[in-house]
Amino acid sequence: CGGGGGRLSKDDYAKQADAICAKYNRKIQALGPPKSLADIVGFADKALRLTRQGNDELKGLKPPKSEEPTAKKWVAQNDLVAKAVADLRDAAKKNDRAEIRAALRRGQAANRTANGLARDLGLRVCPRG
Repeated sequence: CGGGGGRLSKDDYAKQADAICAKYNRKIQALGPPKSLADIVGFADKALRLTRQGNDELKGLKPPKSEEPTAKKWVAQNDLVAKAVADLRDAAKKNDRAEIRAALRRGQAANRTANGLARDLGLRVCPRG
């Protein structure tokens, strides 16, 4: 078997990515949902930090060459989710309800796309995040 240049097999990539998602999903769930508009800023700050840490760990995985284009698209969608969380935080700071709704919609759309790509990669935990 030729060397894969440090690349993971499809199964190993899926297992490691799912383990990262499980870890960060638990941390974000432990924050609990914000109970008021004022709570959104603190929640979003913490969730953003965790989301970026998780995304950085996912970027460190080397998918098999055949899965690389899908993995890159998936990570890019995860970055869009993080951007939407930052936008949500900023809108909450300004008490801008219209922008809060828009940020939530952008985040949900990116998350739906990311979940579909995660399923295409054979992931089981990540598409539930």
